[in-house]
Amino acid sequence: MVVVALALTGCKPRTRIDLHYLPGFVPGSQNIFRPVRIAVPPTTGNFGSGNSNVGMIYAADGTPQTPLVVADAARAFNNALIKGLADAGLMPVALDSNPGDGKPPEGSDFILTSDLEQLEVSKRFGTIQTVHGQYFSMRSAVRVKFELKNRDGAVLYSDEISGIENEPPNPVGAEVFLPLETEPAESLSVALSRAVGVLMLQPGFRAALQMRSVEPTPTSTPAPQSPGASPTP
Repeated sequence: MVVVALALTGCKPRTRIDLHYLPGFVPGSQNIFRPVRIAVPPTTGNFGSGNSNVGMIYAADGTPQTPLVVADAARAFNNALIKGLADAGLMPVALDSNPGDGKPPEGSDFILTSDLEQLEVSKRFGTIQTVHGQYFSMRSAVRVKFELKNRDGAVLYSDEISGIENEPPNPVGAEVFLPLETEPAESLSVALSRAVGVLMLQPGFRAALQMRSVEPTPTSTPAPQSPGASPTP
């Protein structure tokens, strides 16, 4: 039945895309926190452990062409979150499950839960042919609900964050840019990395954690002058 449906709609078989975290993609999100231990339970959401439909590639006439799926989407995001927290200077501790009382387990200072609400990408081909190939537009979006608690179980931070990636980039004035990403997997990975990185920039999240102190810029020591020499201006 699945083969017949694909033949009738003109769709190609589903294509699985692999997501990966891009370290340092969001400026200012690396090495900003002191190394406190933060427990990270598995990401929840409406995504099963198998393949989840996350988008479609559309032909120039608008018909669906290739369905896109991600295997174990919640785990893929959770892995990216752990890497992002570590890149930010924290010490994430991956948990097998969310504690029943919602508090950090022994040895952890905080617990950060994540609920993956949206993970999707669409690529639409146009009718225009350029020297770089057939024109297309692509949009990826990742939306996550985060909640940070301390040892007492008090909520220190709670918010919803989105990571968006549009291709090609929006024109600036009369200047039109070429696409930076051409593959749905790369575009969705960018959106995922933005959703993780932007968390590190949130004032509420930063206020709940200890920031690294900024080292003062060393001042240069004036070179010794010989007796009778004129002062250096």
